[in-house]
Formats: sequence, C-alpha cells, structure tokens
Amino acid sequence: MTAIRDVRSEDLPAVLEINELSVPAMNHLSMSDIRWFAQEAEYFRVARIDSEVGGFLICLRPETPYASPNLAWLKRRFDDFLYVDRVAVSSRYQRTGVATALYMDASRHAGSRFGKIACEVNLRPRNQASICYHERLGFEACGSKDHGYVKVQYMLAPLPLTRQR
Repeated sequence: MTAIRDVRSEDLPAVLEINELSVPAMNHLSMSDIRWFAQEAEYFRVARIDSEVGGFLICLRPETPYASPNLAWLKRRFDDFLYVDRVAVSSRYQRTGVATALYMDASRHAGSRFGKIACEVNLRPRNQASICYHERLGFEACGSKDHGYVKVQYMLAPLPLTRQR
C-alpha cells in the first residue's frame, strides 16, 4: 500500500539514495541540498511503501530563491506555474504507479493556486521513458535548452492534471 506524506527528517537518507541512483536522469544532490529542499520547497512529499521510501517529488514556486538555469528559463517565459525540480522512484517500485500517485497528489496540493505545472526532461542524455511518461500526464513540450553538459526539453501541463491518457 502506497502512502503519500510530507517528507520527514528520517526520510532524507533514502531520498538522497534514490536521487543518486537516478543520475544522470537528474543531477547529483548533497544531504545539505536535500535539507534545503525540505525547508524551501512548495511541495516535497514521499511515497512510503511497506515502511520504506519508494519515491519522492519536489516542486518549487517560481519565486523560490534557487539558482537553477531551468527554473530561470521557465520564469522568463511563463508565470503562474508550479515547477517540478525532480521526481524519482526507487528501481524496486518503478512502473507501479508511484510517480503518478505523487503527481496527482501534487496536482491536488496545487489546487487553484497555480494554473500550470512545469518540468524539464533530458534530451541528452535522452530520457525517453520520462518524455513519454510526462506526455501521458498531459505535458507538452514548450522549448529546449542546451546547457553543454546536458540538453533539456521543457514541458508544461495545465492544472489540475488528469489521469494518464
């Protein structure tokens, strides 16, 4: 049974481990980074499955003081959005609905406060599974940026999210 709840301090080591096992689909984080997100994120929740963290989702408000070139790119072009900084699921629980449960919970959390939800996915190295997954949730490409070390595609979806198509 999957339970979605706010992240707690005892979850942080598992969150860091899941994050690091997800590189290069997402960037490395330190424990101090994870603690910062726990303090500053609009949404930082975990999916608990049988007493362990099976996945997590972190979302930020556009005005969050965060030195992310991806958030900056989105802020220059859009307003009224919730930014998905990262979503990751333990390999044990991938393709079991954990990410979708987290996204639907974030959509409910966002309520009427945000009109859209935005994210980026890697084009280089290509993360085709993430691109297809986000498209099934209703995200559409809205631009791309080559950062040199990685190329990303920005995606946007109206809130509330609907179930997968």
